[in-house]
Amino acid sequence: MSFFQNPFAQEFVGCLVLGDRQLSLNFRIKGNPNGVERFFTSANAEPYNVSTNKNFTLNYSADSGKSWTVLVIDVSTSAANTSAALASEIALALNNNATFNTLYIAGVTTDKSANYVTIQAVRRRENWKTYFSNTSAESVLRFNKQAGVAELPTYFARHTIANINTYTDSLGMLVQLDTSQPVDQQIITDAGLNYSVVQADWQLLKGRSGIFTFQKMTVDGSDRITQIIEYPAGAIAGDFARKTTYQYTGANTHPSQVAEAPYVLTSGDLITP
Repeated sequence: MSFFQNPFAQEFVGCLVLGDRQLSLNFRIKGNPNGVERFFTSANAEPYNVSTNKNFTLNYSADSGKSWTVLVIDVSTSAANTSAALASEIALALNNNATFNTLYIAGVTTDKSANYVTIQAVRRRENWKTYFSNTSAESVLRFNKQAGVAELPTYFARHTIANINTYTDSLGMLVQLDTSQPVDQQIITDAGLNYSVVQADWQLLKGRSGIFTFQKMTVDGSDRITQIIEYPAGAIAGDFARKTTYQYTGANTHPSQVAEAPYVLTSGDLITP
C-alpha cells in the first residue's frame, strides 16, 4: 500500500504471481516521456525561486542502474536574483560543475515565449541511465513532473532503485514516495491521486485473485453457521461472489444441506479486516 514513481522512459510492469503463474496479476506505471533519447526538459518555466531550494540532485549510472553515483549541484550560484533565477542562469550553474560538464550539457529551450532548462547526456553509452531526485531544486524545476505515479501493493518496493541490490529480481526502476513529505504529496496530487487515502494491499487486488478470499458469515442462536458470502479480496458491490447456505435438522450442529449459488455483492456484504 504505497505510492511509487517511475522516473524512467520505460513503462514499469510488475507481476504478482498468485498460484497459477499463467494467471498472474500485472501492475503498471507508465514511463516518463521526459528523458527519451536522454534529453530532459524542465516542466516549469523560468523564473525559478532557488533561494531555499537550490541543490539539484542528479543520479547517473553507467551499468544499467546496478550502481548509482549521486551528483549534487547548487543551481543558485549564477543567479543575479535567487528568488527569480533565469533558465540560462540555472543552465550556467550546471555547466560550471566540472563533473556535470563531462557527462551532460545544460541549455535553454523556448516554447511560447517561456524559457525552460534542458539537460542532455553527452556520453553515448547503451547502459547509461539518469534520474533526478525529487528533493530541493527539483521541486522548483520539475523534470519529473510527467513521470508515472501509481499506488501498488507493498510487494513492489523490491523494484525500487534503493533495492536494486537487495533482491535478485529487482528491476531497480521505481522511487517509493512518502505521503508524509510535502514534496511527495505534491507529486501524488499532480498525478491525480489522493495521498491522504492509502489503500491496503488487499484493496489493490480489486477482486482479481481467487487466492485471497473474504467471508461474511451469518450465525444463528445456536452458534451454527447458516450463511457464508465469499468473495475475492478487494471486490466491491456489484461484483460476482458465492453464497453458501446451510440447513440443519432439529438441534443438530452439522448441516443436513449445503447449497452454493452465484451471488452479486451488495455494500452490506463487504467486510474490512
